[in-house]
Amino acid sequence: MLFSHNMPLLRAIKCNIVSPRIPFHLYNRNYCHSGAGESFVPFDVLVSQRRNEARRSLLVEVAGLPSSTDLHQVCSQYGAVRKMFHYTTRHSNVNKEMILVEFDEAESLEKALQATRSPPTERIIPVHSPFVWLSASRTASSNRKKTNISSTTDIMQETVPSNEELQLQLSQSRDLSEQIQKSYECQKLTELGSRLRFFTCRQVEVALSGLFPQACVLPFGSSVNSFGRINCDLDMILELFDVTNQDTTQRLVFQAKKSRSAANPRITMQRHMEVISDILDNFVPGCSQVRKILAARVPIIKYRQDLTDMECDLSMANRSGFYMSEMLYLYGSMDKRVRPLVFAIRKWAKDRHVTSPYAGRWVTNFSLTLLVLFYLMRTSPPVIPPLQMLIKLAGDDDVRTAESINCTFLRDLKILTASDNKQSLEDLLRGFYEFYDKFDFKERGLSVVRGDDFVKPEHNALYIQNPLERELNVSRNVTLEELERLRSEITHARYRLEEDTEHIEEQQGQQPWGLLSLWGASHKPQAHRGLNASIDWQEVFHIQEQETPPTPDKQLNVSPVHAATKSNEKVQSNGEKTRNNSKFQPVERTKMLKEELIMPSDLNGLVTKLKRNVVQKNANGKKNKKQKFNKVMYKW
Repeated sequence: MLFSHNMPLLRAIKCNIVSPRIPFHLYNRNYCHSGAGESFVPFDVLVSQRRNEARRSLLVEVAGLPSSTDLHQVCSQYGAVRKMFHYTTRHSNVNKEMILVEFDEAESLEKALQATRSPPTERIIPVHSPFVWLSASRTASSNRKKTNISSTTDIMQETVPSNEELQLQLSQSRDLSEQIQKSYECQKLTELGSRLRFFTCRQVEVALSGLFPQACVLPFGSSVNSFGRINCDLDMILELFDVTNQDTTQRLVFQAKKSRSAANPRITMQRHMEVISDILDNFVPGCSQVRKILAARVPIIKYRQDLTDMECDLSMANRSGFYMSEMLYLYGSMDKRVRPLVFAIRKWAKDRHVTSPYAGRWVTNFSLTLLVLFYLMRTSPPVIPPLQMLIKLAGDDDVRTAESINCTFLRDLKILTASDNKQSLEDLLRGFYEFYDKFDFKERGLSVVRGDDFVKPEHNALYIQNPLERELNVSRNVTLEELERLRSEITHARYRLEEDTEHIEEQQGQQPWGLLSLWGASHKPQAHRGLNASIDWQEVFHIQEQETPPTPDKQLNVSPVHAATKSNEKVQSNGEKTRNNSKFQPVERTKMLKEELIMPSDLNGLVTKLKRNVVQKNANGKKNKKQKFNKVMYKW
């Protein structure tokens, strides 16, 4: 591409995320093409490309976007600059302007780092890392200094639509399928987000490269499995060395120190992670809020990287998690409808408080993704094949083992043929809610390995077989209460979509429809998730309430849901408000689930019962304590 001499050196380009106007499910489907239409890139090749980009990159803090011209001139002294990305991060109530610079060659980065100086202060620790900042020019003439640059370099700025802008785009869509596709395009991990994640991994490698020059830090989870959202957390695995790739015929062998707890590898790993956490906390720039969680099943180090603006989890014994991410990446690449459907359902679960960003008894995003994949295996015809088919088609190059776990499955999707399923995204979304609204979670478990359900081997509320460690249940943490919440929300979503179908022409342009109606945030705060309308508190406390008909002079002609919300309810002589305990029809049940209300009489009875129990417990406690004291005095 040719440029005129009068063209500015740098241009700022803003990348707005938009979706194509052609219905997404009408594109040509092929397993060797990814969701964006480009040729399929194997997972190992993608990770290798991203790591090489990180080895050539430099993160620079600047005064503002106008400083990009000076930064380009400075960096061009050490080699050709390929790309520059600008973003803003906020730390300690202060905005920081950052530019990620990628050189054409890794040697150019090494030259730039060798010429970089430490800050002129005695209270800092001089660290050699690819995290730097651009100081102000000392002479005015240097600002006018020109360099011989063969081509221009664009400053890439990625703008993500806000919630209001996203809602506006979805409301202007033609149908539900277009809404699902637009939602995916606006929420998926961006190019800059992927680069920053691999660059953060590179920082840990550089910090440990003195003692461990072969140290490798790999991202896994949402950062690489193609289902990651903007601002998702970064999960990393650290491997200090790779013994398998060494030449055993060489006679020179490194001297090494024997581990003090060689008999217990877990204790050894915990001690190593303690040292690494201290290095991150005391020496590595940008690392803050370092916390060690070493007693977990997989010990991790949690910290925040302020300069790349992301939460990080670092582990040393989870290579199987990396292969699990590869499996999800392959499933997301098999059909163009998989990723948009997963994103839409994850967003729905987040807004309805089915999932939570905190660890606990809730359904996780990983379990929810497996539910979507299992459903796509059960459609007629199937959209994606079960994992068992990928295992049978695996070759010698596909053999993988991690922590004594067999992670072998097909990794070249060109061998597979495309699915004959031609359902739209809208049909698949409706089918998801209908399928799980009828599924027997009480007796049956799910397996994406076989693509079939089975009798649960354990009495867990929700049983989803781990695709790699098949004796484990990935949803073991889910309680019966959270499962009931999931089922009720699925029923709510199913009937809500049916109502939208009946009144689609009336709702478009007037009130939320499609995804917007499903994403209506639950009015229940996270701290009170246990108070759900599906729980009958009277049955729990064995409270029997007699129905009292309304007085003749003023009949209450309202639905059960409206009766609970009106402030002018009729109060009877016995002090209780009237209730209609008749069985709800599907439409009424949908309204109840939508409003998620608790009857006032339920709350009154619950509070009274709890107060009575507390008073009785305190009285019994004082009585028992007095009896024990008398017995002690008597023995004495």
